[in-house]
Amino acid sequence: MFNKRFKLLSVFTRSEFALCTGLVLCALTSMLTGCVSDNDKEVPELNELQMSLTPLAVETETTFEQHIKNGLYLRSVQNSYTVDGIMESIAAPEAAPASADDAGSSQTFSQTNVQQQGVAEGDRIKYDGEHMFIAHNKYDFHILESSTQEEAQSSVRVMLRDGNGELSEESNILLNLPRANINSLYLNNNTLVAVSDLYQDQAIYMNADYITTDSIMPSQTQFNVSLIDVNKPKEHTIIGSITIDGHVVDSRRVGDTLYVISRYSPLIDDLIYAESKEGQLANYLKIMQTNISELLPKYRLQSGNKQPLVTAENCYLPEGATDKDGFDNIVTLTAININNPQQLTSACVNSQVQGIYATPSSVYLYSTSYVNQSTLESQSSEEQSVIHKFTLDGNTIDYAASGTLSGRFDWHMSNLRFSEHNGDLRVITTEGNRFSGYQHKLNILRQNNNEFSLLAQLPNASSPKPIGKVNDAGIVLEDIKSVRFFGDLAYVVTFLNTDPLYVLDLTDPINPFIQGELEVPGYSSYLHPVSPTLLLGIGQNVGFGILEMNSGEALPAEDFPLTQGAKVSLFDVSDLSAPREIQSLIFEDAYTPVEYNYHAFTALKTENGSYRIAIPFERWLTTSYVQEEHGIVYKWHQENFLGLFDINNVIQQDSNTDLHYIGRVDAIDTEEPIHHASSRDDRAILHDDDVYFIHGVQVWKSLWQNPEQVMGPF
Repeated sequence: MFNKRFKLLSVFTRSEFALCTGLVLCALTSMLTGCVSDNDKEVPELNELQMSLTPLAVETETTFEQHIKNGLYLRSVQNSYTVDGIMESIAAPEAAPASADDAGSSQTFSQTNVQQQGVAEGDRIKYDGEHMFIAHNKYDFHILESSTQEEAQSSVRVMLRDGNGELSEESNILLNLPRANINSLYLNNNTLVAVSDLYQDQAIYMNADYITTDSIMPSQTQFNVSLIDVNKPKEHTIIGSITIDGHVVDSRRVGDTLYVISRYSPLIDDLIYAESKEGQLANYLKIMQTNISELLPKYRLQSGNKQPLVTAENCYLPEGATDKDGFDNIVTLTAININNPQQLTSACVNSQVQGIYATPSSVYLYSTSYVNQSTLESQSSEEQSVIHKFTLDGNTIDYAASGTLSGRFDWHMSNLRFSEHNGDLRVITTEGNRFSGYQHKLNILRQNNNEFSLLAQLPNASSPKPIGKVNDAGIVLEDIKSVRFFGDLAYVVTFLNTDPLYVLDLTDPINPFIQGELEVPGYSSYLHPVSPTLLLGIGQNVGFGILEMNSGEALPAEDFPLTQGAKVSLFDVSDLSAPREIQSLIFEDAYTPVEYNYHAFTALKTENGSYRIAIPFERWLTTSYVQEEHGIVYKWHQENFLGLFDINNVIQQDSNTDLHYIGRVDAIDTEEPIHHASSRDDRAILHDDDVYFIHGVQVWKSLWQNPEQVMGPF
């Protein structure tokens, strides 16, 4: 192999050329592949395949080419499709609860609940006050070959709301993308943006003879971004369609620009599954012969030819990467001008990504490396996480800085563990497990050139109290269930048997401390700041603890069994040192998709100062009947409903501020039994006094004052 400091000569002697023939394609434009002679009988010694934790740098094309090809080879000799010990999710998700695309904004109708003010997030429904756009995914992995092309197409159902609040279907938008699932929708003025995962007709799976080198799924993956003019939905037109190699990790919209973060694993067919040195060498040579252009993701505009999404020159590598290092994953950040989709730019990172956190001017990519993880007990000492920051300015994406932390971010709505505030990045990490104990840390990072330095941590020397209750041995056995930042505060919920709610004061970024805590039964999986003094928690009422009776006497919870089920709690945090639970409502044996996806949460502020909330619930019930042959037979059935809540006196909180349960809207089909649509996709829209409950692709309508009187489905 040629060192990157030397240039390949443009003229070879006959003997040199003969040595190259039959082994390696000697490309004059590539310093990487070079010439491998017949005497080279072994693969060069390479370092172990692992995700780098260093800052990023743009190296020469040769360095990137070697890095990606080394990674491909190292992946080919592994027996797992995992990355550094973890399985990545395949796209199937801060501080301020109000934004232009947020449920808490003071409008007459609700919009998608988001994390960060000024950053729109995609969801399966969008609403502009007149039209509802509902993603309708038809593609199924088990679709029969006899299915027609239209049957296999996903679409967007468009519902029109008239001046009286009545609904009718106005249009059904086909994306002309067979075998696609709509990942998320965005609405930007009169342009509807649909981001869809595309599935191949046939996946290539590992067999006895051949493997693929895609680290997650052994098949090539693609996704599509379609832009549709919906000024008149009946006369909609697709004004742009971009198909990109890879799969979507996540996406965000800032103004007129859509940012898509995707992951791509290069694929070389017909690599031999080899354990012998000869077979491994054959794989290595085949990889090295492949032109670098064939290993990079591409995109295709509507009715156009494929073009490179990125080039080797603009791909970032780990700083200090050598010719013995390698990694086979390519993360791309693509900026698409919604008004002119041909204005497309991308940045490339040869690394790994678990998720993203975005502000209007930056995006943070984060991931965790589980190096040499062997047992659960040793996990805490093996976890290292990396954060890469990129700045955003329209279609311009620039690398800014990187930082590393001990621990992980976990997978449950992990982006809510991040918050940028006054130029600093606050993030909460977790180390350990339920066997060895947990260490939860608040980290405050400050950018210094291209690196983040640790400004402060909690616990610390002056505030050593752990986040989470300790047992008699001083070990924290409670894992984190939810995190939410709000201005100079952070709320953290941990759980083992009861729910400690911690209030972290970050007013002084150098000296953070635990200001207060509250212990109640159950836990909150999602926290939603309603106002600076009110916090809403949504989760489950489970476990054992201490129940306080009206007399003030504390009695063991086992003497008063808890009602298991979904729990909605309102907390008063006006006194940070002594948070209290104002009210909690339990829905027996039920759960809500809000526990896993905050887009399912809907809220609307009213002019009179109240805060209206809609939360979908699901529970499974049984009915019994007698059969002559089998006796009593039990039948499971699904119950889906939308719970409506009201918080009064939000603006001027007083002793009468409370959480009220208004009632429920049931998803009932009077003509035929309702299909088993997944409740995880349930959503709601509030518009003045009208309530709309979306379950599957059907819509039920009710009125806030009389939710039990349901019309539909539409």
